[in-house]
Amino acid sequence: MKKVLIALLMIVTGVTAGAQIPYFSIGPKAGANFSKFTSDEDQIKEEMKSSLHFGAFVRLGNKIYVQPELLFMNRKGEMSNSMISMSNKSIHLKTLDVPVLLGAKLIDAKAMNIRLMAGPVASFALNKDITTENWDETFTNDDIKNASWGVQAGAGVDLLMFTFDLRYEFGVSDFSKDEGFTLKNNMFVVSLGWKIL
Repeated sequence: MKKVLIALLMIVTGVTAGAQIPYFSIGPKAGANFSKFTSDEDQIKEEMKSSLHFGAFVRLGNKIYVQPELLFMNRKGEMSNSMISMSNKSIHLKTLDVPVLLGAKLIDAKAMNIRLMAGPVASFALNKDITTENWDETFTNDDIKNASWGVQAGAGVDLLMFTFDLRYEFGVSDFSKDEGFTLKNNMFVVSLGWKIL
């Protein structure tokens, strides 16, 4: 993943360096995310939960652009064990996310454009909250890693000074330190931003 990020940054540097007048915008953004923690164990059933996020973005480039962001994200999910009656594991992580997306405009009109984007995202845990009920194996906050990687892909629309994104994040790395329990986070992310520059 580190090699992918380095290659992406090299491409972005080349794109922006080759542009005579690079396009630049910056602004706040906020939205909702719908996340689910998943495990590779067949008896584990997962449930998606909704939460909110906020942060800021920077966009460099025009038809081809790079968009790094800094987001305060809430990642939630619930799990149950089908072999244990009334079992429940509720997971809530507050993370600082740093996506670096490479995008391209499919339609580039004066007042509106339609975009595609994809790229890696690094997540750093700021707060961990795990509640377990009727579960044989104990899984605590200490069993959650402080950092993980994911990949986001999606589409967006810009209308005047507003920017709207819809993305899906694939959890690449395992959140769990426990070798016997795999924990990945996948989610839909819907956000609205305001280009102040």
